[in-house]
Amino acid sequence: MSRITKFISSLCITLVMSVLISILAAASAGGGSTVAVSFTGQTVDTIRFGSVTVEAKYSLGGGYGNSEYSCAALVMKFYKAVYGIDVWNLSSSGSVPTASNGVAFTQTSSPRVGDIVRFQDRTHWALVKAVNGDTVTLIEQNWGYYSGGGYVAAVNRTVSLGDAQVSYFTYAAYGETLEKQAKESEVSKAPEYATWEEAIAAAFEEEQTFSLASEDNLKLVATDKALDSVLTNTLMG
Repeated sequence: MSRITKFISSLCITLVMSVLISILAAASAGGGSTVAVSFTGQTVDTIRFGSVTVEAKYSLGGGYGNSEYSCAALVMKFYKAVYGIDVWNLSSSGSVPTASNGVAFTQTSSPRVGDIVRFQDRTHWALVKAVNGDTVTLIEQNWGYYSGGGYVAAVNRTVSLGDAQVSYFTYAAYGETLEKQAKESEVSKAPEYATWEEAIAAAFEEEQTFSLASEDNLKLVATDKALDSVLTNTLMG
């Protein structure tokens, strides 16, 4: 076999493998779509929890080992923004997430929006974006592949709730967001009144002060008039 023939054969194999990888990757995007990644830092998806929106960002060519664009980075960013905690131990296909405040993550078969997703067949982490029956929609970073000469990211990829290769972890303080904590803190700072009358009095303190001031002014006017009358009568007499 000549060098040219070997080169052509090798090139064909490479192209076939590339196409197969793209097809397999596209198939694994289960019911989702793809977004072309044209620059590093591009937002390809978002998740909203309460009033907080967290963005899934991609880098050209993937984000393996990158502190900002890796799959685990999205999970950590979400829990920092929503709960104000650091999440650790997103290191392998068998590790369990841990929170910096000591509150546990527990494995669940009934995932909710924001729960952590772990894959057993590879080291990959994601978040639950939505649950519809037995279908779980993911939001993730660093799940892309080369297609059509460019790099694309899978968006709204779905997995089956019964997939043995996927595990879900829920935060024991689920829903205790920074926003909720702030509201509860404000409520706890509000004064407590023993009676309804005290609460009303406090609520209308400014109005009452104004009314009392007005009343005092009226008394002064009446006193002035009385003095004027006495003086007038005295002088005329």
